[in-house]
Amino acid sequence: MKLLHGLFLILALSMSPVPAVAAQGNAQPSAAPPAAPLAPSAADGYGWTTVSATLNKQISSAQGRLKYIYGQLNRTDIVLGSETLSDLSDQVDSVASVAQSIQTQAASYQTVYQSYLEIIGDKAEGESPAIVAQRTHLQSVLQDIKSTVTQGKLLGLQAKQVQLEVQRRGAVSQQALLSERIASPLTLGFWRDLIQEGPELRLTFAPPVNNGYAGVLYNWPVMLGALIGVFALTILVARPVYRMFRVAESNIAQRFTGEPLPETHQSFIPVALCGLACGVLMLIFWEIVSGVLSLSVGRSPLIMEGIAGIMPLCGFILGAGLPALSRATAVDGVTQNVTRALWGVDWIVAVFVLLQTLFVIVGQENAFPVTSRRLVEAVFTIAVSLLFVGLCRRLTGRTDARMAPAFYGLAWLVLVISWFAIAIGYLAFAFAVAVWAVTLTVSLSTLLLLSIAMKEFTARTFSVGSVISRRLSRLGVHSNRVAQFGVVLSGVFNVGLIIVFVAICLSGGKLDIPVVADAVRGLFVGQTINGVQFSLNTAVLCIVILIVAYYAIGAFTQWLQTRLFPTTNLDIGARTSILNIFKYVAWIAVFLMVLSEAGVTVKNLTWVVSALSVGIGFGLQAIVQNFVSGIILLAERPIRVGDLIELGSIKGDVKRISVRSTEIGLGDGSTMIVPNSQFITSAVRNATLGTSLSAASATVTISPRADAMKAQEVLLAMMKSRTDILQDPAPGVAISAITDTGVTLALSAKVSSVRDVGAVTNAIMLDAYRALQDAGLELGKPA
Repeated sequence: MKLLHGLFLILALSMSPVPAVAAQGNAQPSAAPPAAPLAPSAADGYGWTTVSATLNKQISSAQGRLKYIYGQLNRTDIVLGSETLSDLSDQVDSVASVAQSIQTQAASYQTVYQSYLEIIGDKAEGESPAIVAQRTHLQSVLQDIKSTVTQGKLLGLQAKQVQLEVQRRGAVSQQALLSERIASPLTLGFWRDLIQEGPELRLTFAPPVNNGYAGVLYNWPVMLGALIGVFALTILVARPVYRMFRVAESNIAQRFTGEPLPETHQSFIPVALCGLACGVLMLIFWEIVSGVLSLSVGRSPLIMEGIAGIMPLCGFILGAGLPALSRATAVDGVTQNVTRALWGVDWIVAVFVLLQTLFVIVGQENAFPVTSRRLVEAVFTIAVSLLFVGLCRRLTGRTDARMAPAFYGLAWLVLVISWFAIAIGYLAFAFAVAVWAVTLTVSLSTLLLLSIAMKEFTARTFSVGSVISRRLSRLGVHSNRVAQFGVVLSGVFNVGLIIVFVAICLSGGKLDIPVVADAVRGLFVGQTINGVQFSLNTAVLCIVILIVAYYAIGAFTQWLQTRLFPTTNLDIGARTSILNIFKYVAWIAVFLMVLSEAGVTVKNLTWVVSALSVGIGFGLQAIVQNFVSGIILLAERPIRVGDLIELGSIKGDVKRISVRSTEIGLGDGSTMIVPNSQFITSAVRNATLGTSLSAASATVTISPRADAMKAQEVLLAMMKSRTDILQDPAPGVAISAITDTGVTLALSAKVSSVRDVGAVTNAIMLDAYRALQDAGLELGKPA
């Protein structure tokens, strides 16, 4: 878009009228008409003057918003809760986005006007007044643009500073909450403070006045009755819904397999589906009941949204817990002892989850007096710790579960820490411990149940002998591929559950669905750290790029090896070099693409480059030396794959050349890995560099009394009859020495490979001995 904008402006420049130059001579120059602007102006409708007014308004509005936020942070008449700080943080993020947009727009105009100024050039003698005016105008506009860019940068810096202050306030608020200490409930001061809060506590029962908000416990009997009714309805429909899914599972299995499921067959799939269905039904029940009874009238929207958000989880706990923990043992692998130990835990946990959500929201709203709220939270903490200890004790005493003793110890640890904190007055810290205990237990149990159900579903549906596997096999899909898809699908689902668990941990102990959903969205949207955007969305995209690149590079490499190279005259060394260079270049390009998608620029990598330079100077210089040597070997190809080389005492065939090392196959079958730098800095003998042919030679000494001419003919005939000797060039036999002890004959021949020289030489010597013996020629003594 910037390029198109610049081209459009240049086109407008070329079409601008040029003022006529006055004629020279005695004639007086007439008044020149006003020069048309070289650069776009307000009259054009697309120049900087039009845009600058809008950007200035945005800067003023954003600065006013930052001033308001900073004023809210400095207020001393109110306590900023987490919700208020979160809203202020969102407003600061909006201001930061505006600042970035202003910088981008102004920078694009700066580039265009800078180009205009470069075209006009510096001031010269005798130039037209119109050009001087245009230069002055462009310099003025460019200065205004630079000022706007600077204001945008300052605005972004101010937004960043305010955001840091908001984050600091949130951290301080959380630390202050955990470190808050009031009078211990074991002292009279605590109860005196509670009595003094009587008038303020009555306000929690106050009805709405002038259509305003009512007290938290306004009309509490109706609220309590509605919650009890919704819980009761969910419990009543849980078992019929579970039976419906059991029947549906049996019918589906009978339809695909032709045989009904046995009566003793149990599964986690109907349990998980029943939990999900009951979660939806409980939310619907609550919306209907709250709408009929007008429970939202006069109440804080945050409280009503929190209750509606936690209803699906409470419904899931009831819907999955009732059939799974029934006395009939609805799930495989769960014994009667376990169900007896866990009986009734589902609805108790559902109630605790609802109460925890209400207490957290009430704390955020500051709708309760401090001492009264801490007393209620302390009672909740004691109840939670007793529930955990009692549950783990029952599991340890009545079952042989291996993890029960460990959980029993953790439950006692939670009880001791929370009760001790309550005794010394740290009630907020004790409540936070209880909240995290409930949150982690419920979230892990729920996600584990969903994971097991998904694993069972994929194992049944995509197993080797499943119906889908058999039907896909008729289409040419191997059954193992179907099973692999089931495993991958289950793994992806588990990764999603892990992301949800991380989001729950980041949500501050909140389990209501909207808060968890926002936390998950925040993980995928990510956050900017030192100019780099970190998010799961970016991570997933980078992983997909790497996977696609892996298979694409592999497919192209396979095409080169099997389709293209067989049609060329390239040897194996050249093919290997081309493949290696292609792979390295391709992966470097993929790596740069991943960095680009991740938002990493050269500026962000400055510290990495600095660290690498220091590392190369100290400990990585050998690696870099080998890397550069590998590039040289692949480019110049002094040695190739398949060559027979000698490097010092090492002799063998080159099997593989990489950018760091070279693999040499030795004669005993082992492989020697040699750093590439040794091939550049040391003398290397390559026996097959020029040609694959090699010479085999041998000497034979006959008696001085023997016929030398006949010996030459016999030996030459013997060499011409051998198939392992090349006949072009032809082998030769020559007299190399004559002494009083014998006549020495030199035999020479060419063989196809240097690797065959030793064996061919040995065979020539044996055949020469036999041929001379058969011809009756006496051997002599070598000189």
